Amino acid sequence: MSITILTANLLTTALGNYLVTYKNHLRPFTFTLLGMAVIVVIFYPLLAKLEEWVKNLSMKVLKKGKSMAGKYLGLALTFIVCLIVLSYFYAKMWYHIDLLQILVKGKIGNYI
Repeated sequence: MSITILTANLLTTALGNYLVTYKNHLRPFTFTLLGMAVIVVIFYPLLAKLEEWVKNLSMKVLKKGKSMAGKYLGLALTFIVCLIVLSYFYAKMWYHIDLLQILVKGKIGNYI
């Protein structure tokens, strides 16, 4: 559920930022209604599908994890990997920094 929420928020923010670039082309109320409609039309099916994908991934990890490292350890590692990937995109969106390069160069201490 946490991964779904963070992913949905990331996508919503990115789409919202993109839509705002067009706000000067329409009247405020028209833009507001149009923007709300676009978000609902795009994100309702996406969120439903995203939740399904996360559940399927969790079930696959649990099944595979039983034979490898234990089902709970596999699920925990998958959760951590998902958080790292989402952290990369949030850092890119909020601060315009490349988290991967920071980690590779060993400069993470400057950002924590």
